Amino acid sequence: MQSDSTVFAGVNVSFGRKPITLAVLDQELHITLLEKWDIPKALASLQEYKNIRLAIDIPSSKTEQSAYMNFKKHLAEAGFPASSRALQAKHWFETDAQECYREWIGQPPLSRRILEGRLQRSLILHEHGLRIKDPMDVFEEITRFKLIRGTFRIENVYSAKQLDALMVAHLAWMSVNRPDQVVTKEGLVLPAPE
Repeated sequence: MQSDSTVFAGVNVSFGRKPITLAVLDQELHITLLEKWDIPKALASLQEYKNIRLAIDIPSSKTEQSAYMNFKKHLAEAGFPASSRALQAKHWFETDAQECYREWIGQPPLSRRILEGRLQRSLILHEHGLRIKDPMDVFEEITRFKLIRGTFRIENVYSAKQLDALMVAHLAWMSVNRPDQVVTKEGLVLPAPE
């Protein structure tokens, strides 16, 4: 059983056997959970939290739409009411991680499929207070020897789906702790322009 304190969760929905990437942050923006699960396992995990703010990243492609609709359909099983209001113990809303990054940097982010895009997103989250290791530290590990020998590993660079789940979890945190810094546009909750 989880603590009664409020946690902040973000979900990125894709497709496949484990279509849900779930990120959970505590009040101090530490990552307490970052996993890739199937829908029942993700819902069971969400159900364990008494007080939770959940942000769901809307899918960017039609192939992700089915899993997304299935996940939303079963949210009630995890204790989330069909029409979620901010004062409820379990509250959810929809957002778009790519638009969140765009709002914060004032331009479209680099492609999330490339290393530079993933590092950019990590840096944005780090700069906005998410308690992750400084993404620039990865460059201290790059040496000619490690690259030639094949021993260099990019362990501190999150996947695109993890970064999107972390982004929307951070937005869930902002919606409670900095509500003046979030806006609603066309039904989506986003960071207010800086």
